[in-house]
Amino acid sequence: GMDKFVIALVACACVHGAHGAVWDCDKQTTCATCTGVSHLLDSAPGGPTASSNQLNGTQLIGCNWCTKDNGGAGGCHAYGSLFNPCGSDEYLKFTDVCPTDYDDSKEVEFLPDWMGTLSPILGELTILDLSLPGTHDTLTYDLSTTVSDGGIDDYPELSKVLNLLSGKVDVIPGQIEDFIRLQARTQGLTLTQQLDNGIRFIDFRHMREGNGDWYSLHCLESNKLAIDYLKELKNWMLSHPSEVVVIWMTKHGSGGATGNDAYPGVKPADKQAYWSQIVDLMDGLIIDTTVSSPNSTAINDLVARGHRLIPYVGDYVEFTSSSKYAMDGSLMDNQLGSSVDSEASAYASEQSAFSSASATKAADKAQNKLYLRSMATSSPGCQVEATAMMKFDPFANEDDQIKACTSGCFDVPSLVGWCPPTLMDVAQMGAYYKQLTLELAYTNFDAGWSFPNAIYLDAVDVDGTIRVGTTLPWGVTKDDDVEEHKLTRYPYADTLIGYNVKMACALGKGDGALCEEKLAMVEERRDKYKLERWADGKYGRSADWPA
Repeated sequence: GMDKFVIALVACACVHGAHGAVWDCDKQTTCATCTGVSHLLDSAPGGPTASSNQLNGTQLIGCNWCTKDNGGAGGCHAYGSLFNPCGSDEYLKFTDVCPTDYDDSKEVEFLPDWMGTLSPILGELTILDLSLPGTHDTLTYDLSTTVSDGGIDDYPELSKVLNLLSGKVDVIPGQIEDFIRLQARTQGLTLTQQLDNGIRFIDFRHMREGNGDWYSLHCLESNKLAIDYLKELKNWMLSHPSEVVVIWMTKHGSGGATGNDAYPGVKPADKQAYWSQIVDLMDGLIIDTTVSSPNSTAINDLVARGHRLIPYVGDYVEFTSSSKYAMDGSLMDNQLGSSVDSEASAYASEQSAFSSASATKAADKAQNKLYLRSMATSSPGCQVEATAMMKFDPFANEDDQIKACTSGCFDVPSLVGWCPPTLMDVAQMGAYYKQLTLELAYTNFDAGWSFPNAIYLDAVDVDGTIRVGTTLPWGVTKDDDVEEHKLTRYPYADTLIGYNVKMACALGKGDGALCEEKLAMVEERRDKYKLERWADGKYGRSADWPA
């Protein structure tokens, strides 16, 4: 079981010792290559990496990145180096906390205010007529290395034990927790960046921790309090007064869970006190369901009334005391599909869902339900185990572990000789195949295909795309991949927005000339990131599979 596996993982990490490492830190020119130098325990005494963090005659070796070095360009330094201008709480030790390749100085066009720009066409429709681009585990770009009290899904007792151990097992400080983070992170962009890039459905997961504070979570606690991300959302919405956002608030995407099943060990009074904070914070933005309803109130009216934030809240009765400022989370029709570990099934399931989505939406709308489709990926247990064994167990046979991962965890025939080491690697490989069914649904509009009210998925990238190439958002590249496809992307947000324009215009919303103009604009944007397929016989990108 998972508990035995994690205990074994801790044991492996504690005995992992003198392997030697390439720690020529001053030759590393990027954060990813710098922090990619293994942080190991070396039994050899003395040397340039000697530090006060010696344990039982061993010492830590590795490289750390200081972002403020070299005039802000950053610099790489050996662990414990006296020449590192960053303090121990400032330097970056792990690759997944390196800055993402997102240029905040470059203004995003159209997507930050797409609802407002298209209001002459979309404004008379309801939010349950539209299809919203969303993200899965929206806040996982900002995970700490502290295991959440309720973070390891379906293993709350184990999670509490690891919560006590986090940061206290310092044989390899933070190494185990960072490994967990690598299996939990699904997004590279911040909340503000996601919203700027067209995202209008937020998968907001939160849990009350033992200290009484609420944090976001995915196995690990977020770095900031959950309320701080909501403040960020509020500030963004105040700066974009034409935009409507749906936020789904649960512990683990279970809108129908109630009471202790929804939030183990949390008292109703604590839930409601937190909810009161949220309502007070979002005053002037949050829906009042005694006045507005998702299935009957036009988007223009939601904007005019200041009802632009629509929360669907899990454990609705106990969490909100049946508040008029939220929709019951049980009204979220969350339909799960297969992941990339069973991609042939996922491909068929997604086609079935999109070809019948119009009927599903119509039936759900009548009941005020929101039809949500997951296109998210998850790390198969066998992939996590194989990756952990290769990382922590000095006696593991790498070839055997890779074979167990590729043949036992995934049905992708072009995945050979490489086991995805992180959830983001799995997500980007999954996105490569998700683009196929997204494009099918869009191009088959005239045949009656459509999208759900919202989709949530992983690996959302710049310009509203999803990353289908092989380079990770924090700069980790692959050897022997297809060079021109390291950063390949698919136009996720514009595809759903283009569908909304087609759908509204087919219903007679907006005059003909305006419809042609706006659709041409969206198509021009989509053309920047056309669907691309290529043959990569190692990293799981097939040119002719599953179709």
